[in-house]
Parts: sequence; C-alpha cells; structure tokens
Amino acid sequence: MSRPAGPDLIVAALIATALLFGVLGFAGFGERISNGLLFVAWSLTLLTLFALAVRLPLRGRGSRWTAWAANALIVCGTLCVAIGANVALYRHDVHFDATREGLNTPPQQLTDVVDELRSPLSLVYFYNASDPNAVGMRDMIEIAARNHPLLAFRAIDLDKEPGLARDIGVHAYNTAVLQVGDRKVLVENVTDAARLGYAALRVLRKRAETVCFVTGHGETFRPMPGHYHFSHVETLRGHDVPGADDVLVAEPEQLDRLQLALNEIGFEMRPLVMAMARAIPSDCAVVAEIGPRTALAAGEADLLVDYLKGGGRLVMLIDPQFPLGDDLQSRLLGPLGLSSEPAIIIDPLNHFRTDPDKVAIPYYPPHPITARLALTVFAQARPIRLGQPPAMVKASVLAASSQDSYLRPPGITVASGGPAPVEVEHAAQALAVALEGAFPGALPDKHFRLVISGTSKFATNEYFSYVSNGELSVAIIRWLAEDEASPNLAPRTYNLPEIALTSTQMRDTFIVLEIVLPLSTALFGFAMWWRRR
Repeated sequence: MSRPAGPDLIVAALIATALLFGVLGFAGFGERISNGLLFVAWSLTLLTLFALAVRLPLRGRGSRWTAWAANALIVCGTLCVAIGANVALYRHDVHFDATREGLNTPPQQLTDVVDELRSPLSLVYFYNASDPNAVGMRDMIEIAARNHPLLAFRAIDLDKEPGLARDIGVHAYNTAVLQVGDRKVLVENVTDAARLGYAALRVLRKRAETVCFVTGHGETFRPMPGHYHFSHVETLRGHDVPGADDVLVAEPEQLDRLQLALNEIGFEMRPLVMAMARAIPSDCAVVAEIGPRTALAAGEADLLVDYLKGGGRLVMLIDPQFPLGDDLQSRLLGPLGLSSEPAIIIDPLNHFRTDPDKVAIPYYPPHPITARLALTVFAQARPIRLGQPPAMVKASVLAASSQDSYLRPPGITVASGGPAPVEVEHAAQALAVALEGAFPGALPDKHFRLVISGTSKFATNEYFSYVSNGELSVAIIRWLAEDEASPNLAPRTYNLPEIALTSTQMRDTFIVLEIVLPLSTALFGFAMWWRRR
C-alpha cells in the first residue's frame, strides 16, 4: 500500500481545517465570532477547490464521452460548492477593514445602538451625491445595517426625489430622518455617522428626560447658548472624519461639554433656583448640584430630602471649598451614613501626570456607572466618608484612591525650601459613592438614587475631555435617570485627542524608551563586535 504524497496531505489538512472552522462557526459563539469562523471556513474551502483544480489532468481518461461527463461532473460539483459557500457567507456576513485608521468601519456610537435595537427603527438619509463625505456616510450606514432586520435604511439622492423630501419636511442636503413608531427625529447637515448614533438614542426615548441644574450657590451652569464657538485645528484625522478637528472654545470651569453630550443623547436641561421653590418640580428626572461655592440656604436641604423621599434622583459634585453646613450634613448626608470634610486627597502612587492632587483611577468595582470606564481623573477631590448605610439603602463606592494616599488641608501650597504640609491619615479614600433604596422615613416603594463625589472638576470643560471623565459624567446622569436600556456611548468632547498616562505609566515608559532600548542596542552592538573581532 502506497503512502500518501505530500500534496494529498495538504489537501486533506485543508479539508479537515475547513470542516473544523465550519463546525466551530455553529458552536454557539457570539455573532461576530461565529461569522468570522465561517468566513475562515469559506476561505479554506475555496483554497481547497483551487488545490484540487490544479491537480486535475487536462483530459480525463477513457473515451471522449466519459471525459466530457467527468468534466461536467467536476464543474457542477465546483459550482454547487461555490454557490453554497457564497450563500452561507451572505447569510453570515462579516466586515473587515484593512485601513489603519478604520476609515471603512462605522463608529462605535452607531454600531452599539444598532446592535442593541429592540424595536424597529427607520432611517432615511437624503444625501448630496456630489458630496464625498455624504457618500461615505451612506456607505457607513449600509455597513452598520447589514444583518440587522430591525434597522430599515434607505438612502435617497435629494436631487432625484425633491418631492418626497418636501413631503417629509426635508429642506437641506444630508438630512437624516429617524423614526420609531410615532416618534421622529430630523437631523440636518449631518455627514458624521456618530451623530446618528446619538440621534437614534433620542428617537428611541419614549419621552425626553429633564435634568434640573441647581443654581444660586456659585454654580457655573448656564442655559445652553444658541450658538457655541468652535475653533478649527488641522489634524490628519480631520481630513477623513467630518468634525474631527472641531475644538470647543469655552471657559474651563463651566459645563458646556457636559451639556452638549447630554443634549446629543436627548436630555433636556434647565436651571433650578431652590431658594424660590417650595418643592422640587416633579418633571425633574435628575437634580444636579455641580460645583457649588456657597452653603445652601435654610430650608434647601429639606427640599432635597423631600425630593429623595419621593423617589428622586440627585447628583452632588462638591469641591473641598464648599461648606457643607449643618442642615445638609444632618438632614441629608447623615441619615445615609455619609459625611465629608474640607480636605484634598493626595495620592503619590496613582495620579495624573506629575500632580499628586489629581488622583487617577485605573480600576473600578462592578457597577452600572463604571461598567465601560477606563482611566478617570479626580482633580483636587475631598474625601467622601461612607459609614453604615440604613437597612433599606444599598451603597457602592464607585472610585477610591490608593492605600498610599493621604489628606491635606485645602489652600496649602508647598513653598520652595519650606516645610512640607502635614500629611494626615494614610489610607484609601472614597472619591465617589452611589446609593439607592428607600430614604429613611420614606415609603418602601419610593426608591431614590444618589451619586456624591468630592470634586466637580471631572464634569467641567477643563477635565471633561481627559481620558474617560466625559463618559463618567454622562454615565452618572444616565444611571440616575434609569436610562440603562441603551449602551453607554462615549460622548464627544470637542477637543484634540491626546494620550494620558499615570505617573506609573510615565515612569515605565521612560525606563523602556530611555534606558532599556538604548542599553539593549549598545549590548547587541557590543556582542556583534565581539563575535566578529
């Protein structure tokens, strides 16, 4: 018995590998992994057919009719396999982007929404066929809509269908119309597919939620202006992605970037002057007290307590300079087991760049707010003390400093050559805490939610664009508003992209690039000289 030749073994290995990947494709993995495995099986199948075709003789043995029948059988078999493989590939489509910048990949803001659809979404895009950015966006939407039966997409050249556009209410090029049931959102002059992800979130909402920002205590909130001022900075990516080089020009202590992000995903915002109110309005889905400078007036803490007792949602971002006051501490924070003191957390281990008062948080405990966060920065934060919460309240620490951190009184600076400030209480400090449940003294079915943090800076324009600070700010509002059905999209920061490193990462990078790499090059050069001498 003759042993199989090398080519036979190669063909057998290709067939076995193709069958293996095909079986794994139906083994119950995720949709994208399964489609990728089936694509590999399809590629190996075509390679096997090519290998077999190369080995076929130019003319079969036997009579002329026998050779014709053999050739016809081979051709029919090959066509059946190829058609079957292409049908399988069409039904299990997979998208590969070979560009380094991912120019042919839809943005995550859009794909996340499409993947999480639970109800039919209609998207009609009236585009300008002579605009390359509009044509590219049309292609992006088509890629995102593949194999998603709940997304009905239609691209229409506005110049060819002006009557249809007029009937729908479209009056400008590059206008997207999104509709779910009776709810419709119209976005004009859009050539950025990421904006459609946010527009889809707006139309998927059954009603618009209102975030009421407390004012009257030195907060920097202001109603959204009719027009924001953007500057234009030349970047390589800006020529490929519309709007990628737009930079928002705003005061660093204000909340413009946060307001833009909340507006894009469908939240409404308005100021709330508690000194002139007898109760928190019932239509306030979330009450935001961000960056107060003066203490709450008499009776304002009671308004917040009554709001929480009725199942309200409150976020408090308080800086070290904010005086808590006896009313706020005894009526709101104390009953929940919370307290704070006017001090600044210094973390010599995990901090942003070279500033130990900018605490960097690379890891988080499990919580819906922190589920998709990477690195965040809490600049000049006061500690949040969490004692024993009431029986009906669940408390979670969202972020904490390292065990090497300590407290320093606010307003103290280190003079050159002078004595160092006193370091107090070396221990991990809570930076942000989330609580939910029934407020003491309230009905058990009235569940409140509260997020309190020792700094407001991560939500301001100055720090919103740093690492995942913007995602944290938006995630807090969405968790409070119970907007958890749709994915937590990364908000646009309207700032130039940058690489942010902690002090440890900067040290490791310096060691590798400035010490290990030159030293290894010198050692290899010396070894080569020693070998050739």
